[in-house]
Amino acid sequence: MNMTNLLPEDYLQRRRQHRGNLICMVLFGVVIVSICGAAVVSERNSQRTREVCDRMNTAYAEAAKLIDEVHQLEAQKHKMLDKAKRSAALMERMPRSYLLAMLANALPEGASLKSVRMAMQTVAEPVLQKPKTKAGAVKAAAQAKAPKVAVVLSITGKATTDVQVARFIARLAAHPLTDVVDLSYSKESRTRQEETTREFQLTVILKQDADVLDAIREESTDDASDKTPAKLTMGAAL
Repeated sequence: MNMTNLLPEDYLQRRRQHRGNLICMVLFGVVIVSICGAAVVSERNSQRTREVCDRMNTAYAEAAKLIDEVHQLEAQKHKMLDKAKRSAALMERMPRSYLLAMLANALPEGASLKSVRMAMQTVAEPVLQKPKTKAGAVKAAAQAKAPKVAVVLSITGKATTDVQVARFIARLAAHPLTDVVDLSYSKESRTRQEETTREFQLTVILKQDADVLDAIREESTDDASDKTPAKLTMGAAL
C-alpha cells in the first residue's frame, strides 16, 4: 500500500534544516564543554605542577642554606684549631724562656745576638682531588685535618770569625728541638772603633711535634752520661 505524503515540500525541507541545525548546535555545545573541561583540567595540573616546583625550590634553598652553614662552621672550626695549635706551640710546648736559653747556651764565646724574632709557618698539606658535588665537599671538609704549624726563629747576631758562626750553627742543628738551621747571610761589617766583625742571620725551624719536656729529658740524659750539669741558664756557653 503506497503512502502519500501530503505535507508541502518546503515544510519538509525546513524541518530537515531545523533538525540539522539542532544537531550542529548540540555537537558545538559538546565541543565547547569538552574544551572548557580540558582547560580546567590543564589549569589544575599546571597549578599542581607549580606547587610541586615551589616546594622543590624551597627545599633546595633550605638545603643550600644548611650546606652554607656547615661550611661556615667548618671554617670556624679550622680557624679555632689553627689558633689553638698556634697558642699551644707558643705557650705550652715552646716556652720563649727555654728558646732564649737554648740560643744562649749554643752561642760561642765572642759572639753576640742582636735580635731574635719568632713567627709561625703553616706547613702545606698535600692537595686532594676536588669533590664534584656539594655532598662530597661537606664530607671532605668534615674529614679535613687542621693545618700543621711550625715555629720559625729568625736570629741576627755578630761574631768575630766565620768559625764562630759555623760552631753556632752546628750546636743549634744538634739540639733536639731544631729541624732545620739555615744560614741566610754572613757579611763583614765594621764598628765605630773600626773593628771588623761578622754579621750573620740564621733561620731556625723547630720540629712540629717537638716538646720542651722531651728535650729537657734528653739533655738531662746526655748530661748525666757526661757527668755534667744541665745547661739551661741564660748566657751560658757550650
